[in-house]
Amino acid sequence: MSALKLIQMTDLHLGPTADYQCRNFNTLDSFKAVLEACSSIGDGEEIIVLTGDLASDSQPGAYQQLNKILTQNKKQAVWLPGNHDDMPLMQKYLSDYPYLPVYEHEYWAVLMIDSSVPGKPGGAISNQQLEQLEYNLGRLKDKLVLVAMHHSPVSLNSQWLDEHRISNYQKLHSLLVANGNVKAVITGHVHQQHETDWEGIRVYSTPSTCFQFAEHSDQFALSDKTPAYRWLELHSNGHIDTGINRVDFPRGN
Repeated sequence: MSALKLIQMTDLHLGPTADYQCRNFNTLDSFKAVLEACSSIGDGEEIIVLTGDLASDSQPGAYQQLNKILTQNKKQAVWLPGNHDDMPLMQKYLSDYPYLPVYEHEYWAVLMIDSSVPGKPGGAISNQQLEQLEYNLGRLKDKLVLVAMHHSPVSLNSQWLDEHRISNYQKLHSLLVANGNVKAVITGHVHQQHETDWEGIRVYSTPSTCFQFAEHSDQFALSDKTPAYRWLELHSNGHIDTGINRVDFPRGN
């Protein structure tokens, strides 16, 4: 039985124009480099899960550029918002990629959750989202489930980032373990690789397609690690193979 193969890309921080730079990265060029690297090693046909902060500050031009790049490269993609995004603008300008809260495969379902809180960098799952999640999990009892969200529900031992942890993570966890079929959570936001067990659920955080944050830092600090993406193979027995691939992209490009 073939596995469901996915690519996760996160925290693109695209700007309104092609020459936009953030933290000394041309974020559009770094995203293109990640896409090209993904294709060059044979991952180019997989569905891309974009886990938020697709724009650096909710710029319409960022979403327009992303829509254009994905369509030009004939990519399949699903997405969800981060704290730097604006859902209505995403729905308007990602015109070839309508928001899909649930992606269903033969044995698996991928649930997209909006963990963003308007005007705040930290995450929380709204009551409406929790109700929708409970409904979808009940409907998908016969499938294995991967949950995608922007913010992390676990601590990373990094004081400033841990303040952004999903505030109602305990309530979220109770919902996710209720049926026993949620196998893992993938997140963005933290701009670094982090993998842990969350009381029976694997949590995988993925580096950004541009700049990275220093690990285990109490204050905001950047790392010199390069852009990356995560690959996942979801098997019909519930096993998940996953890892990250780094992409050589120097600062100042």
